[in-house]
Amino acid sequence: MENTNTLSSSPQRGTQRVLRIGHRGAAGHAPENTLAAIRSGIALGCDFVELDVQSTRDGRLVLMHDLLVDRTTNGSGLVSELTWEELQLLDAGTGERVPSLEAALAAASGHAGVILEAKTRGIGPAMHRAVQASAFPSPVIYASFQHADVLEISRIDPLVRTKVLIEWVPVSGPAFAHEAQAALVGLSFASASAAFIAALHGAGLEVLLYTVNEPKLIRTAIQLGADGIISDYPERVPTVRSTSDSH
Repeated sequence: MENTNTLSSSPQRGTQRVLRIGHRGAAGHAPENTLAAIRSGIALGCDFVELDVQSTRDGRLVLMHDLLVDRTTNGSGLVSELTWEELQLLDAGTGERVPSLEAALAAASGHAGVILEAKTRGIGPAMHRAVQASAFPSPVIYASFQHADVLEISRIDPLVRTKVLIEWVPVSGPAFAHEAQAALVGLSFASASAAFIAALHGAGLEVLLYTVNEPKLIRTAIQLGADGIISDYPERVPTVRSTSDSH
């Protein structure tokens, strides 16, 4: 699988690449986790679109953040208790439908990488199979707050890139990421500090901060040393920074 590390080569001397990542596609511009949001993220120059993945009652992988469909569709109920056909009857916003993972990969293919966050336990292997079956040519990062699931994906395919998600700074420092055999850490901007990001970098890890929308906060995230920024408004994220701005 293609290496997703785009940080090793700077655009020009004295600058460093910053990954522009669209949150749930580009949720500030289109209904989240829909094909329209993915297309918006691509149009806004995203390096990656971040997408949330769950499984339906009949085993179909679909994009949806919440366990319930209530907030983002005109329906109600748990994703895990609805069939694929039942989901397709719902409006996910402005006439969009809840997309399958396969359709999402087809929409992003050749245009942007994808960060696939497993929202429910145990779907990592099925996500990996879907990506492999699609022959997706762009970079893929598998992510989850469930670190055991991240480790499982790494054991299935040691060549994949994985990201462990955390909301708070752990007392163990970077050990949690190494235990999950992850190459990246997704860290809440609210918990980020230059010292912790430096510690993660020192452990060989890349750091993506979520979810940062305000231009002033995006500038702060860059100054803290983030390798990438996840935003509902990805066009606000500059794709390069001066190396003198970090830390």
